[in-house]
Amino acid sequence: MKFLITSILFLFFTCTVEAQSFTPKFFCFEDAFLEYHTNDPVFQANLIKKLGFDGMELMGLDGIEEKTVALDKAALQLFMVYIAIDLDSRTPYDSRLFDFIKKMDRKGVSLWLHILSKKIASSDSAGDALCVPIIQQIADKAFQHGVKIALYPHTGFWLENIDDSYRVAEKVNRRNVGAVFNLCHYLKVDDNLKLEEKLTRVMPLLSAVSINGADDGETNQMQWDRLIQPLGDGSFNVLSVLQILKKNHYSGPIGLQCYGIQGNPEDFLARSMQRWKYFISEGLKD
Repeated sequence: MKFLITSILFLFFTCTVEAQSFTPKFFCFEDAFLEYHTNDPVFQANLIKKLGFDGMELMGLDGIEEKTVALDKAALQLFMVYIAIDLDSRTPYDSRLFDFIKKMDRKGVSLWLHILSKKIASSDSAGDALCVPIIQQIADKAFQHGVKIALYPHTGFWLENIDDSYRVAEKVNRRNVGAVFNLCHYLKVDDNLKLEEKLTRVMPLLSAVSINGADDGETNQMQWDRLIQPLGDGSFNVLSVLQILKKNHYSGPIGLQCYGIQGNPEDFLARSMQRWKYFISEGLKD
């Protein structure tokens, strides 16, 4: 009897802890600073540190050393680096990529690869035979240094949607390669009514997520100013995305997409962080 009671209590407390344990790392996209003259990496790092972000995403390898030094000094993590893969080129990725991978040895960095082609239509699986070996080559080198690969779906690119990201990640078949759910691009090209179905299906390979405020409705017809807003703005229920992730035990990082948002990042990032804290502390309570 005593053993039974102990077992029940253990299960109760274990379930309680698990129910409260959805606390993903939250990072800021570098594009938060594109529309405002704040190109100083030290300013950027200090601001996102003050606001409570866990780290940052960087756009490409230009100026990467100065930027990583600023993040290190602020005790922030570099989560993602945005790298282009051009399927039409004989040199499909930045020639500096492998040197960068070596420098990021065991630092918890991921490369999210956006994959382009002007010759192959968006989502055309005919491009898989060309793409997969390229990603495998990068993944194998990255794996040696503990660097992960996340396949970033982007409207109008060859790898355009969440289904593409999952399909290619599955074919690449490397432990350090995963799919990405990008809310704004999902809303632009996919079916809102199938969001939970699709997000749940890709969960086994899901390695990164991005969110932002957005409007609901006929989102395929909307422009980016309605699909990318500060977190908390817009009519789309972003909390529902986090609820799906929590229900499916997602444990990867979540980034804040900010492309094209007007105004001072000190303002819209602060408001976004306030909404994020509400989601985590109150909105996701069982």
